[in-house]
Amino acid sequence: MAEAVVSPVIERLGDLLLNEAKFLSGVRVQVKDAHTKLLWMRAFLKDADAHVRDGDERVRLWVVQVRDTSYDLDDVIETYVLKVVSKRNGRGVISVLKRYACIFSEGIYVHKIGAEIEKISSSIATLTSSLQTYGIRELRVKEFGETSSNNIQPQRDLRRAYSHVVENVVVGFDKDIEELVARLIGKENPHRHRVISICGMGGLGKTTLARKVYHHPQVRAHFDGFAWASISQQCVVREVWEGILFGLTSPTQAERNEIKSMGNGEIAKKLYNLQKQRKCLVLLDDIWTTSTWDGLKAAFPQDETNSKILLTTRIKNVAFHVDQNGFIHEPRCLNENESWELFQKKTSCFGKDPTNSKDNERMGVLGREMLRHCSGLPLAIIVLSGLLSTKHTVNEWEEIKGNVMRYITKGREHDDSKYSGVSSVLGLSYDELPFYLKPCFLYLAHYPEDATIQVKELCLMLVAEGFIPSRGASTDSSEDVAYDCLSELVERSMIQVEKWGLTRKMKSFRIHDLMRDVCLSKAQDENFLQFNDLRNRGEEPLKSVSTDIRRVAIYFDRIYDFLPFVDNINSALRCLIIELVMSQKKLRHVINSFLMLRVLKVSHRDPLKLPKEIGKLIHLRLFSTSHNTLVENIPSSIGNLRCLQTLVVKSYVDNVKVPNVMWKLEQLRHLSLPYVHGIPAFSKWLRLTNLRNLQTLTGVQLKYLDRNDFLRLTNLKKLAIRVDRNLERIFQDPTTVTFVRLRHLQIDCSEERVRVDIVPVILSYPQIYKLKVEGTIVKLPEYNQFSPNLIKLKLEYTHLKDDPMPTLEKLSSLRVLSLHECSYDGNEMVCSKGGFPQLESLQITYLPSLEEWKVEEGALSSLHFLRIDCCLKLRRVPDGLRYITTLKEMEITSMRREFKERVEEGGEDFYKVHHFINKCE
Repeated sequence: MAEAVVSPVIERLGDLLLNEAKFLSGVRVQVKDAHTKLLWMRAFLKDADAHVRDGDERVRLWVVQVRDTSYDLDDVIETYVLKVVSKRNGRGVISVLKRYACIFSEGIYVHKIGAEIEKISSSIATLTSSLQTYGIRELRVKEFGETSSNNIQPQRDLRRAYSHVVENVVVGFDKDIEELVARLIGKENPHRHRVISICGMGGLGKTTLARKVYHHPQVRAHFDGFAWASISQQCVVREVWEGILFGLTSPTQAERNEIKSMGNGEIAKKLYNLQKQRKCLVLLDDIWTTSTWDGLKAAFPQDETNSKILLTTRIKNVAFHVDQNGFIHEPRCLNENESWELFQKKTSCFGKDPTNSKDNERMGVLGREMLRHCSGLPLAIIVLSGLLSTKHTVNEWEEIKGNVMRYITKGREHDDSKYSGVSSVLGLSYDELPFYLKPCFLYLAHYPEDATIQVKELCLMLVAEGFIPSRGASTDSSEDVAYDCLSELVERSMIQVEKWGLTRKMKSFRIHDLMRDVCLSKAQDENFLQFNDLRNRGEEPLKSVSTDIRRVAIYFDRIYDFLPFVDNINSALRCLIIELVMSQKKLRHVINSFLMLRVLKVSHRDPLKLPKEIGKLIHLRLFSTSHNTLVENIPSSIGNLRCLQTLVVKSYVDNVKVPNVMWKLEQLRHLSLPYVHGIPAFSKWLRLTNLRNLQTLTGVQLKYLDRNDFLRLTNLKKLAIRVDRNLERIFQDPTTVTFVRLRHLQIDCSEERVRVDIVPVILSYPQIYKLKVEGTIVKLPEYNQFSPNLIKLKLEYTHLKDDPMPTLEKLSSLRVLSLHECSYDGNEMVCSKGGFPQLESLQITYLPSLEEWKVEEGALSSLHFLRIDCCLKLRRVPDGLRYITTLKEMEITSMRREFKERVEEGGEDFYKVHHFINKCE
């Protein structure tokens, strides 16, 4: 992890040296020297981390010193910028007079800072020179996108599996086994999948599943030869090839000697030809890296063959790399009943004594309670079962229950079996991460248990913290690189996607409870982040914080005097996430205590005035308030935050005052202002003169914008704007107001009492894929006026007079359509044959005049989901629904009882909907 700490500091210093030399007046030489020494040290850190994992306590202490020294250097530079450079940014006569008045003392301070940097550089040099003592060698630093090759042999050896060890107790894998067997023997198309991969997080039972398939009678009858290779040991290609060849041929001793005398090319060719000539099954268990396969692949046919490869891996990218056309199977965690079944079968003492029925009943209750902590992970259930098998009384089970998480994750002391604990198994995934992914994973520690984590928000925070490496000449934004980092965690099975977006990009994800426990533990060990959740905890005190901690997340659900806790936290805190009832006075205290913050997230339930002191946080990159925060004002001092990249202020307070200072924030990329009934209170104009990097702009009104400013926002990707009848002031010539990068557009014209023509706005954004229109409009644009890329469309309060379906059904890319809240005032809609060829989701909500909806045969041919809500005059579902074979689910809510009865079993319209799931509420 030290490498992950040092690398952002190196990048920070490099940016200062290259792009912001003016900030280093007086200390540039010292900073350059420290930067050079850190670069040299980083080359050794990968090997040092490997020594730490091998249990070398001396090296662990050395790594801690490296980490702390890097933090010290970062703090000194940040302090220098805070105390010296901020004074130089002052303007006006008074600022100039103050500048000259303190120039002598400032010179002394610069000298002092230079001396501190030199002292830290000397410490770095001393630490580097001691490397030889510990046997640490220089390793090439991995570039972004490469796979780590850390030496984690001792941990991997514990997970080594053997083909002959058959697990008799297997639960929840019946369907998995059936599907994998069918893919392997491939009766219909035997050549369809050359490689079958089982991919998932550690402890999920991938090897157990592979072993059951490997020994399955149908598989044994189908293939002529079998070989099992455990790749979890340090992969020596020659040894793996020999082992596979021995398994496929069962050679005599003389034949073995002959094989061993062959050259690498000869043995690879022999193995290759054998798989071409016969039907062979080779199982490659626990393969971690693409480079491992690159070393092995010469011995495996790449073209059509009757032989197959079955492999297990935690990393999906490895499976894709082995065969892009292969089949990837991802086992799920066990459900509650399956977990209980596995627990009962593995816990040898449970229920064996029928005379102790009361004890058995109590132990059953305790067992189910403890199982919840396993979250369906087979390894965790097996660890818990093995532990309880040695405990025969209710009292002993009660004792285990009190410390169940410690027992499950850490395992029993002095037990070196491969099932001794879950943390060591799941921790392998963390150890294997390249340095740039480790802080991305540890950052997840600030989210509460079972939280749905929004990808966009997390990407912005990672960028603000400086954890995202650059890609050299790449045109990808930092946010794009952050997304790719999170995608790597998905590929490595460390997080699970919960929701995909319309463009097949990840929108949200979750982290398994036990993987989160690993995350929390690692974050605490590294002084990276501390998580405090006092919701529903009564008077439980806050945990003490290490004086070196850099990030703190605090969640409250009541008034709590947390200021003594704050006073004990390191003043060099970089990130604070705080959810509580808080006064302006307390927030002011927090701000004054942590002037080096880069990320500040606040959630508050009562009206809150942001103090002017927020302008002191000149290092702040991200400031946001949650959706339930009642912000009353934004102080003008926020214009001092020249490093700010993301400003998100959500509030339900009317007329939030927004000062005209946003133009000063030249680094701003994402600006989301309060949108209380769409009316934030700007003083007069919202100047955006210098915001050339702006990608997101939401919560603004057209009448407050200057046209010239607006035209300069050529990097906008998302725009949510309230327009008025005078929109030609901005959109007078759509051919000159084209924003080709924009993908997401929201138009709100609900403030106007007359109909607004939105066609000029639509024509100005030719590449959007997501559009929302709210408010009364003159007419719906023609289908060829919409973007050809439009995927999602939502209409609300548009009060259309004409049926929108004849226009919208011609949008060939449209996949999601929502007609909400009086979007259409007519009484009939018709979807014609061939219309909506790609539409997957259709929602019709509160169309009070709609009486008849017709769907012709051949319309909506791709529809998966349909929702009809509060259309009280609609008499029946369309007859054409019976022709839509793709429809999987229909929800009917807030409709008349007669309508619901018609579609329920036995109703007049049931024949139209019986082929898919129908939910009536």
